Amino acid sequence: MTTNLNGIDVSALQAVAQEVAATTEPAKRSARFNVKTKWENQTRSVATVSRYSIRGEEYKRHFEIAADEPLEFLGQNTAPNPQELLMAALNACLSVGYAVNAAAMGITIHSLEIETDGELDLRGVLGLDESVNPGYDEVSYVVRLHTDGSREQVEELHRTVTKTSVNYANFSKAIRMVPKLEVVEG
Repeated sequence: MTTNLNGIDVSALQAVAQEVAATTEPAKRSARFNVKTKWENQTRSVATVSRYSIRGEEYKRHFEIAADEPLEFLGQNTAPNPQELLMAALNACLSVGYAVNAAAMGITIHSLEIETDGELDLRGVLGLDESVNPGYDEVSYVVRLHTDGSREQVEELHRTVTKTSVNYANFSKAIRMVPKLEVVEG
């Protein structure tokens, strides 16, 4: 098997997996991500990613992610809205899962596209009916995947990705939220 498949260094992937499996130190088997979002005006906000930690080490970086609502929902349509970013995050996480797991399985990906769709009931979003969920009741997605793997290998790849994808897990089961409000005076 080649050491680099789908742009993934398979040897490095295996080494990291072995190190994480062998450690008894909780910090050495975890990753933590942080995003700070500032409201700019109207429905626009900008999130900044400035750091993350993985396996007990903190790393600096800088990315900005803008969000806005469409004109029809009182925004200026200057960026994707939070729901589109949420779906993009799911799709990106699944894409990583397919690329990495396919590489580990020796499968070359020729093309991969994921399309996600969900519908919200605006009565819940606008607080008009408290019996209506403000979030999604169902989200559907289609994976369009062309590989050199057999049908059985691709089905196993799909099962592995849906079992190990962080954002698939985040979408499919509840996350315990820990809110804290800090009121800034004056």
